[in-house]
Amino acid sequence: MPDNRNKVLTTATVNPNVVKAEYAVRGALVLRSVQYSDRLARGDKSLSFDKVIPCNIGNPQVLKQEPIEFHRQVLALVNVPGLVDQPEVKKLFPEDAIERAKFYIDNIVGGTGAYGHSKGSACVREEVARFLQRRDNHPADPEDIYLTDGASPAVQNSLLALIRDENDAILAPIPQYPLYSAAIAINGGALVGYYLDEENAWGLDVKELARAVKEARDA
Repeated sequence: MPDNRNKVLTTATVNPNVVKAEYAVRGALVLRSVQYSDRLARGDKSLSFDKVIPCNIGNPQVLKQEPIEFHRQVLALVNVPGLVDQPEVKKLFPEDAIERAKFYIDNIVGGTGAYGHSKGSACVREEVARFLQRRDNHPADPEDIYLTDGASPAVQNSLLALIRDENDAILAPIPQYPLYSAAIAINGGALVGYYLDEENAWGLDVKELARAVKEARDA
């Protein structure tokens, strides 16, 4: 056994909730797939297959799906604002990307390299609010909108705010995205799984929810 006497951080000293967390995005199966991919890249012919297809998470671009160019064009211009004033810029970027980039350059205080508002840039939150109003036909307040760098931080922050102790449970459909179970465990809560109705286009069955809640409370 390894000698952990001189180590400050071990599985015995870290937060036990971290030890409980299992995150399939970085689990044993994924590590094994990386090993296989590395062997194939080195020309190993001993395996019974010639490629590894990662299907454990929603990651379409690793499967060669092309990204939306407009987003990257705007980001490129916003991150190098001097480009928008170059005479050759219109040969490289479409007009709509240039105009959108100018808007962000003029309205994001300090540019993309500066610390911004904890809720996200006001001009972007205002855009989101207008979109929500058009989509839902209901008023949306930019001050009630929080921007995150992807869905995962939003889920993690929400669970952090919701879970007080092990008596708080979160309902999640099974099979569930591993982020949910890992974040629930790290925050000290309990995951209560329920099943969707396969025969009804994977719809939500209220009776199934009630069953899951009752079983969790009776446990």
